[in-house]
Amino acid sequence: MPETERLGRLAETVAAEVSYTDPHVTLTGIPAFSEYMAGFQTNLPGAGFEIREAAGHHGRTLAQWNMVGGDKSVIGTGVSFAELSDDGKLARITGFFAVT
Repeated sequence: MPETERLGRLAETVAAEVSYTDPHVTLTGIPAFSEYMAGFQTNLPGAGFEIREAAGHHGRTLAQWNMVGGDKSVIGTGVSFAELSDDGKLARITGFFAVT
């Protein structure tokens, strides 16, 4: 996905000062999050995420997901926890998954 499109989509769904943490990285802000997502897309072309189950309450969410390859086979599983901003955007996201 082109950077301008990715930045636009992120601006619609995450807070400007979003924080993101997973076993590989801790970062802050849409530009840094976009760069991390670009690396994911480069390293795993065609890969994406499918939400298996999600729950939310009081401005917090929990999602169980599968990471799927371009052929839709499951190549990883994990859980993400997020806190929402007052306007409903993702403000703090933490991903949990096995590191190999």
